Amino acid sequence: MLRFYTFSLGCKVNSYENDQLRDALSRRGDVAVDDPEDADVIVLNTCSVTGMADKKSRQHARHFRTINPDAVLVVMGCYSFSHAKETLECGANIVLGTTNRKKIPEYIDTFLANKEPIIDVKPSVRNELFEEMGQVSAGENTRAYLKVQDGCDNYCTYCIIPTLRGNSRSRDPENTIHEAIRMVDRGYKEIVITGVHISAYGKDLGDGSYRMGDLLEDIVKACPDLYRLRISSIEDSEIDDKMLNLLKNNKTIVSHLHMPLQSGSDTVLKRMNRKYDTKYFLETLNKIRNARPDIAITTDVIVGFPGETEEEFLETMEFCKKANFAEIHVFPFSARQGTPAARMKDTPPAVKKDRVHRLLDLSKKLRAEYESKYFGQELEVLFEDYDEKRHKARGHTGNYLLVEVDSDRSLHGEIKPVIYTMSNKAD
Repeated sequence: MLRFYTFSLGCKVNSYENDQLRDALSRRGDVAVDDPEDADVIVLNTCSVTGMADKKSRQHARHFRTINPDAVLVVMGCYSFSHAKETLECGANIVLGTTNRKKIPEYIDTFLANKEPIIDVKPSVRNELFEEMGQVSAGENTRAYLKVQDGCDNYCTYCIIPTLRGNSRSRDPENTIHEAIRMVDRGYKEIVITGVHISAYGKDLGDGSYRMGDLLEDIVKACPDLYRLRISSIEDSEIDDKMLNLLKNNKTIVSHLHMPLQSGSDTVLKRMNRKYDTKYFLETLNKIRNARPDIAITTDVIVGFPGETEEEFLETMEFCKKANFAEIHVFPFSARQGTPAARMKDTPPAVKKDRVHRLLDLSKKLRAEYESKYFGQELEVLFEDYDEKRHKARGHTGNYLLVEVDSDRSLHGEIKPVIYTMSNKAD
């Protein structure tokens, strides 16, 4: 019996993969611990979406090795895929990329037997199948992540993910639905659909006609006791008639969509190699709001993309106002070696910093405007966390408003109506 500790950086896909690995290790008799210093095995799932993500991945690997020099340190994910040698130098004993994670229990045993470093990193992952890891995700809190897709074929000029994660591949619908059923049977109230580019789901299955809307519809039918079904992130191209009909008629699908915009300037979008323009994106938003008027639509925006002029940035600011997003996640451009954008002339750091602050200020304003629409309304809250010292319970509404209320006990997993006010909003 080994004691193990897992830690994930980056996206929800990484969180899901860690959950699956925890299940795999637990099934063979190993025991999860809450402190890496108590672990015989430490597993780190890394991220490489930005330069800062690379830095954090290295820092965490070194930190875990420093605080627990005797543990078997397993490092996997996007950073270790492209930096296997550096990962070893940070103290890892077992290094994997973005495939063959199901072999980790076997690799741990092998390393313990011979104490020789193990590297399993493929030179390319552009011809992969979806990797099934077996059991249901352990999830976190009251929600569980359900990975339905991996990889990406879009090749946006700034993004290294198609190289690190490989080709887009969809999970078999039967396996996906079966896992969703088991999640509900385990008592989870909310399932979050996740993937690297879930809008591509189904393109590689059969004749390509079974898409994300079909999968969501089948999950809802198969799981009548599921309270909420949430989509982690979706492109505007996937908002077809089936998806709009689901939003209009099925309340299990939550009133929140995260739709990455990346820029509100058509000229910047073209340099980014995004597959839409602002007119198309806005038309899609209007269709969604006609189907579900109360929906919260959040987005991602990259500022300081190479060549971005002040005029183009102001176009983004104006478009975000017009789009009336509930919140904007703002990222300064970070060059990724090997991408076309890395060969373009970068925007000065001071300019990027200034634009980040200006767009964040707009995001705060838009968020406050969205929240204010619901003051005084009774909203259903799924409670997730409890602060024993403060006697406060926290949870989210269906449209992803964070609520905090007084409570003399944990309300974990309970669904309760709450009058939303300035005093109990926790965003």
